[in-house]
Amino acid sequence: MKKIFIAALATAVALTVTGCKGTNEKRGDEHLKEGRFRNAINSYIEAKKKGKMSDEFFDNFTLALVRAGDMESKKDLSSDLINNYFDKATTNIPNVKEDATIEEYVKTLGEIGKRQAAQEGVDFATIINAFAKIDSAEKVAKTRHVGEAAIKSIREETEKLYVARNLPEANSEDDPVVKEYMLLRMEAMAPTNQDVQTALNKSRKTTRGYFLIFGENIPDLSGKHLVDKWGYVMALPSIKPSKNGFSCELQFWATTGNNTDLDPSKIKLVSTDGKEVYAKGNTGWCEAEVLVGKKGDEKIEKKQKKFKGKGKLMNEFQCSVNVSFSYPKGFVPDYIQYKDEYSEGRKYLGH
Repeated sequence: MKKIFIAALATAVALTVTGCKGTNEKRGDEHLKEGRFRNAINSYIEAKKKGKMSDEFFDNFTLALVRAGDMESKKDLSSDLINNYFDKATTNIPNVKEDATIEEYVKTLGEIGKRQAAQEGVDFATIINAFAKIDSAEKVAKTRHVGEAAIKSIREETEKLYVARNLPEANSEDDPVVKEYMLLRMEAMAPTNQDVQTALNKSRKTTRGYFLIFGENIPDLSGKHLVDKWGYVMALPSIKPSKNGFSCELQFWATTGNNTDLDPSKIKLVSTDGKEVYAKGNTGWCEAEVLVGKKGDEKIEKKQKKFKGKGKLMNEFQCSVNVSFSYPKGFVPDYIQYKDEYSEGRKYLGH
């Protein structure tokens, strides 16, 4: 009698720990075991609808989704089904219990992203999607402390492959603005790659005098939102170094949609390690629409109006201010920043 009681108690404890599997979940487990991943997914969906799930449910459901996504990627790397499977798997992650399941998710998603990024002749939207997969895998790895080394290695390998394939084309571009756009897109994908940073610093020295306006001159504008960040676009048509700093003409072009004051006291220079110094100087000019011509034959033209103190920066109009910066030894200038309540602008100088 005592043995029967102990056996019954053990069974009850096991059911409490693992939960009770319904018919659909059991069917899903069988499909998963046999590699019929789509069938497994359908069975797990039905099990979830009926609310009868064991403690193993989310692990096995996630494995079915991950393996279905991997199988689909081997047939067609551009298939929308890959994202569908992994989007669903990602929503399951908070309920996944086993580290092995997390690790398989992280490695599989990262490897698919790597293979997508390594394709030849794909558009930049595909590259963004590929790196987004690696980002998602990396986020889960860091949150769960599983597979961190693996996904770090995958990211490094992917960045190297991507840069090696695309940097020569960017470096051979003749148009300085287009070239910088291409390099900025690469930086968005591989932010710490030293080859990209070296090329970008060289480019930024060349484009100091340019407004980096990315429009019809750019042959492929996919990914523009990643690099075209600034409402105030700046250019340095002239720069004069001094012993402890430099003076310059700093020009502005506003794309914010607002007409606002240009306040030179808000202009600052930021170093590569985040130190700041503010600009000195508050004279310059701003473009304004003025009425010209004889009475009855007037027309509106853009004219430069001088200012001292603050200028009036109109949307899609230009301003210029003469400023200087002084900084201590060891200060390595990185970018000039202007920020107000409406927007921000940065002009990277190259170093």
